[in-house]
Amino acid sequence: MRKAMQTVPDWAIGCMDREYIILDGGDKDRSVAIWIQTESAFFDLRKPYDRPAFENRKSLEDFSSEELLQLARHSGDVGICTIEDRVATWRGWIDRFGFFCDAVSVFPEDGRLDPKGDVIYEYETPKSRVPYEEAWVMQPDDDGLIAHLSLRSEADEDDILAQLLVTGCYAGYCEKSTSGNQASLESQLDRAAGDVERMRQILDCEASYATSERPGSPFVIRHSNLPFREGRELDVPRMDSDILEQRAKLPSRRDDAFWHVESWFIHSGLE
Repeated sequence: MRKAMQTVPDWAIGCMDREYIILDGGDKDRSVAIWIQTESAFFDLRKPYDRPAFENRKSLEDFSSEELLQLARHSGDVGICTIEDRVATWRGWIDRFGFFCDAVSVFPEDGRLDPKGDVIYEYETPKSRVPYEEAWVMQPDDDGLIAHLSLRSEADEDDILAQLLVTGCYAGYCEKSTSGNQASLESQLDRAAGDVERMRQILDCEASYATSERPGSPFVIRHSNLPFREGRELDVPRMDSDILEQRAKLPSRRDDAFWHVESWFIHSGLE
């Protein structure tokens, strides 16, 4: 076991699929939102409910400038979550990973949590710009192995290319930002002013959510900001307690990188 300092209570550890959000008294928005939480690190992915499927696309090269604007409506992030007195604070790492859209920019940095059974309700705090309510549903089989891995360059081990969080049969993957993650995707594409190659470069940062049917089976991507990644297998190394007790370096499918185990433990009283 190599457990990080725990910054959230046990009831917040796992994978949560959002049922809805009500923002500023509006209608229930059922866009996709996934929250994966380890003992400290979090992964967050949001995908608009009305995004086209964009079938038969293989890369960003297959998208027109108008279609690329649709992809700017996603957000994906990783960082550290702290929960004190049932108020959650999410902070991204200094080396920025992921991206955000205009819709997410109005979300507060803090959220007041009210766990009830398998659902965690989230509400605004005095810091919030607008009142809101979110319902996060804890997913089954998200206990057992809890792990945080970083994808590191073989040429420079200090160069972290991506982060991977695993809670049982759920995994969240987020790459280092291609644009510094200091402005929304929409505003960055607007500044690109029709430069399609620059637009593709800005959007070439993957955040994906994957699930595994059973221990040891592949993790298949269910939701991603890159539509052509959905249905494909995510690079999650084989892990169990015996392997992790002996090794902190695990192979990646990328020839130029490897997985470094930042932390891991067995959740739900199984350790």
